[in-house]
Amino acid sequence: MKKKLFLLSIAATLICSLSFATIRRVGFFGPAVSGVDYTTLQLAHNAASTGDTIMMMPGASMSCTMSKGLVIIGPGYFLNPADVSTPGNADLQANTNTTAASGLIFQTGSSNSQIIGCNVGYFSFDNTTGTLSNILIKRCRTFGYFYKSTSNITFQQCVFYSQVNNQATSNHSNLMFLNCIFESTFDFSNGVSSGLLSNCIFLTSNNAGLGSGAWQVSNCISQGGFTGTNTVYNNNIGTSTQFPTGNGNQQNKPWNTIFTLTGSYDGKYALKVGSPAIGAGINGVAATDCGIFGGTTPYRLSGIPSVPTIYSLTSPQGTIPAGNTVQINLSTRSNN
Repeated sequence: MKKKLFLLSIAATLICSLSFATIRRVGFFGPAVSGVDYTTLQLAHNAASTGDTIMMMPGASMSCTMSKGLVIIGPGYFLNPADVSTPGNADLQANTNTTAASGLIFQTGSSNSQIIGCNVGYFSFDNTTGTLSNILIKRCRTFGYFYKSTSNITFQQCVFYSQVNNQATSNHSNLMFLNCIFESTFDFSNGVSSGLLSNCIFLTSNNAGLGSGAWQVSNCISQGGFTGTNTVYNNNIGTSTQFPTGNGNQQNKPWNTIFTLTGSYDGKYALKVGSPAIGAGINGVAATDCGIFGGTTPYRLSGIPSVPTIYSLTSPQGTIPAGNTVQINLSTRSNN
């Protein structure tokens, strides 16, 4: 327990050195500091002002209905290499726990929020009035439902372990998915006027429904097909003929010729030597790789947030008598 408390207190010190607005913490294991520490995300949200940052400690629940524009930062996901179902990446966080899934509901007033490095059960865009806009979901593991109108919603470097879709006929414009992994259904067959899918990979054989919206699909790799009447496809790779010929698209490329398929749950989607995806994408006028590690926002293993982290810590085991000297060894790094 002492080791855990020390780890989190040092992490909080590193994080507080950044230039955020008021910083609040959820799930801190040490003695609570008034106005800083909260037992739930909802309580921290209610006490916060627009623009504040909330740090989520490992194990803290992500349950919250949001009505303010906040920055919420977690420790990432896929952190435990010993996890059999989703083997993680070693030496990224000394504490290998993630945030507890649950879910975030975005309602009126939560525009301009950023959610980074969290394991979230689901995102729900369910504003009662107006249009939610300028929300960034970055380096999260999640799935999502769209109920009410949105604009400029960006999912960047995320893993969708379940479906993401529009549950109503409300309109969404400039919906962007950048460098994401989709394990399940992607369905925006209605309600999207414009959208972008760039440097994503689709693991399912289900069709991605794009409807009549003006979508652009670029630098993606897919096992499934796409349905859409106003979609432009550029520099994508399919395992069959799901992408049209021309515009740099490639057909009939076996999955095992593209990726290494070894290592951690997300690391196995690195491109293997000789992969047809190497240099096959386009970023403006410059060449880039297809897939999640290409483009201008390359995927970050385990969704590690762009804040300092402690990736290694050793300390004496057992109870330390009061007044004794304790030697602690830790290693830290800043992240992009």
